[in-house]
Amino acid sequence: MRRFRVTWVLALAGLWAPVAGAQEVPATDATVQLLRDELARLQAEMGARIEELEARVAELETEDAAGAAIVEEPTVEDDELAAIRQAAAAAVARAAGPQPETAQPETPAQPVFGQERNLNRLNPEISVTGIVEGFAGDTQEDFQPTEFELDAQSALDPFSRMRLTLAFSEEEGVDVEEGFIQYSGLPSGLDLKAGKFRQRFGALNQQHLHALPQTTYPLVLQAFFGEEGLAQTGVGFSWVLPRSWAPASSKGANEVIVEITDGSSEAFGGETFDRLVPLLRLKNFWDLGAAAWLEWSLTGISGRAEGDLDSTVLGTDLTVHWQPPARAKYREVTWRTEVLRSDRDDPETGLSNRAWGGYSYLEGLVARNWYLGLRYDLVEDPLAPEEETWGLFPYVTWWQSEYVRLRAQYGITEGPDGERSDVFGLQATWAAGPHKHETY
Repeated sequence: MRRFRVTWVLALAGLWAPVAGAQEVPATDATVQLLRDELARLQAEMGARIEELEARVAELETEDAAGAAIVEEPTVEDDELAAIRQAAAAAVARAAGPQPETAQPETPAQPVFGQERNLNRLNPEISVTGIVEGFAGDTQEDFQPTEFELDAQSALDPFSRMRLTLAFSEEEGVDVEEGFIQYSGLPSGLDLKAGKFRQRFGALNQQHLHALPQTTYPLVLQAFFGEEGLAQTGVGFSWVLPRSWAPASSKGANEVIVEITDGSSEAFGGETFDRLVPLLRLKNFWDLGAAAWLEWSLTGISGRAEGDLDSTVLGTDLTVHWQPPARAKYREVTWRTEVLRSDRDDPETGLSNRAWGGYSYLEGLVARNWYLGLRYDLVEDPLAPEEETWGLFPYVTWWQSEYVRLRAQYGITEGPDGERSDVFGLQATWAAGPHKHETY
């Protein structure tokens, strides 16, 4: 570019030199005019030449910049030369003998995240529940902790889990309420349970005391199976029937439960497996739409107590639940009814006695966390059917949270002697840990 600029300067000087010399020679007007015209022509040609030279210079500068950005690709000769150099270096290394290993830079290790929280997976999930009650009435006036439960559950492996529930109370001390191992996902959808467990007789017997919808078990369960319901030691199987067995229009599920236990309940009077007590239950569930479902089951349990005394209890229960999805936190209604029949031999006379009993309750969510309910009980004495007891229990429950529940219940009962008892009770129930008030 500098060369072109110098050429341009020299050319301009050569053109201006004759003009300058001509000015020193006297001339006529015609001569002056000719000189002026020639000068104008030369100026125009010089301007065009200068513009052409500047355009060429700009073009050359652009080509130089583009050429500098081009990276030369390796040729075949370059590849062959590199291969020869590499082979020569390897030959020199072999001739020189083994060389000490050169320390290679360590590869950065993958980031390690703390696993401290996973240590809890080796321990069971532990929960604690408690019940404190106060009563005021004709037959009961006290304030005391009713029961505490320590519950431990754990998945032992992908195929089984365990559960242990210890109950603590002032009257009975420490009692193993439940302790079993359960195998889920067996072939054909079977489920196996072995140990001590609350049996699946009817709708409420399987629930623990702190999970009941009222403060106590229904009178019929207490009269036929004992104050705390039916809980025995043995094995239990459950099987959800295949969908292909149900009617095409059915929107539900059917389950068969079989349990074989030692008969340690008051109804059977056995404490060993010398007298096995089988239980059979057929449970049926149907969807009634987006907001309602229905459950109905048939249950039977039979055993033989000491002295060849037969004892059989049959039952049926029906539950209807309604809860609109759009208002699930504010509206809910549950109606549940269960009827039982007991056939038991009298240990003193050996005569068979047939007694009936049942309960029915209606419970509704009237506002967020507030439930109102009413339960009616009627039961005959299993060894003296002519003696009848009934009860009426209105109650209100407030769920402070999923951990704490407060309940007020008024109980009216009348025994076979016609004596009536009125008792008002307050109950506080809480649960700490991963397992809350389970209703199975």
